[in-house]
Amino acid sequence: MDPITLIGAVSTVLNIVDQVSNQLERFKDNKPEPAEEPEHSVIATRERPDTIIVRQHGHEVERITAADLDRLDEASQGLIKALEASMQRHYQIWITVYPKRDQSADPIVNAQVNQQLKELGKSMCSDLDRILRYLDSIDKYLEDHYNTVRFVCGELESM
Repeated sequence: MDPITLIGAVSTVLNIVDQVSNQLERFKDNKPEPAEEPEHSVIATRERPDTIIVRQHGHEVERITAADLDRLDEASQGLIKALEASMQRHYQIWITVYPKRDQSADPIVNAQVNQQLKELGKSMCSDLDRILRYLDSIDKYLEDHYNTVRFVCGELESM
């Protein structure tokens, strides 16, 4: 598989995590939406077609290149693409459902929305966990940097 395609897949997953992590935490804690979205301490950006830079508080903490992903076997590369597709599907539903959170006068409707968000959150967390484990296998350790979202994901599992 083309390593540039794999970098795109990993970048997409990390960008989705960056987009949804605060919402997952607010959902888990049953907190309202803030007037302004807080900045993330960790951000992954695709700075070149073949490179993702992960920054924490503005400082580079990890660099993932197409060459790094090219070392994965074909089955692992295919799994990364499949996980990216799964994450994108769940995220598209999430961004449709999340704004409906606690918006109904009917508590049953709110409970159904919350149940759907919980299942979507768990699915996205599972995909993220599997991607992070694959990155670990090529010595790209992002777990510490995405520790908050992983904690939230663990809490979602116990809800």
